[in-house]
Amino acid sequence: MSGWVKLTKQFTNDELWFNVSAFRLYVWILMKATYEDGIVLNGLKLKKGQYIRAYSQLGEDLMYIEGRSKKALAKSTVKRAVDKLVKKGLLMAEETPLGTLFTVMNSDDFKCLDGTADFFCPPFRETEVEQSQNENKTELEQNNRKKEYKNVKNIDHYHIQENFNFPSQGVSNDDRLERERKENISRIFIGLRKQGKLLSPKDKLAMERICSLPVKTEQLESLLMEIFEEYLLKNPNGTICSVSYCEKVIRTKLESEKKPQQQKKSKKESMSDRIERLVQEGIISLEEEAQ
Repeated sequence: MSGWVKLTKQFTNDELWFNVSAFRLYVWILMKATYEDGIVLNGLKLKKGQYIRAYSQLGEDLMYIEGRSKKALAKSTVKRAVDKLVKKGLLMAEETPLGTLFTVMNSDDFKCLDGTADFFCPPFRETEVEQSQNENKTELEQNNRKKEYKNVKNIDHYHIQENFNFPSQGVSNDDRLERERKENISRIFIGLRKQGKLLSPKDKLAMERICSLPVKTEQLESLLMEIFEEYLLKNPNGTICSVSYCEKVIRTKLESEKKPQQQKKSKKESMSDRIERLVQEGIISLEEEAQ
């Protein structure tokens, strides 16, 4: 059950604060109570501030850790906590065939600054203005991050050579190209990640595997930036820290690109399609076909 509640600071000065079982039970019921009329729980339509639960279930709900094991509250302990809360006028308890119906008392005594009753609050309680501001802020941040992704190739972020043990002399042309490829791909990843210039041993191995793929360097760079942009849309405040994650996504994307081509090749060519293709390729002419 979603939503939230307000608690008064006076609870820390009340004797209830020193009664662990009663206080935890009260907070549990506050968190579980309905924030509006008409919500159905366990087949019963509840009013605002109500919650229905059996004592035995509450004992499990209030389970705690002692040593290395978990312990549930005894039913008698829960009953004494309920009686204490009822006596203090914080709850009203009514037995029903479906369990004990709890009603939070005096919830309307908690007011907002504008005087409205706001003790039980539903989820997503932002106003349209607040939502619009948050959406604009998130969109602005995403656009800024996308610009950074596009310009990451033009920034000499770090000395990437520190991540790989490349020989300084006697390097063949193929080795040089391989070195440049690893440096470029690593520079893109480290620049997008923005969390240090060094790769872990696991990330180095994953980078080696990525660079060994039969794909052009430019395509790998584009795939990396595409992965970070897609991740940004789902996690505006997050970033990708693992090269292995990028490797898995790159392989998935490459495999998905291969499937349509393989399906196209595996499709059996009809005689009319074959003749049309041969004519377009200039291998045969329509006059020869007619003869």
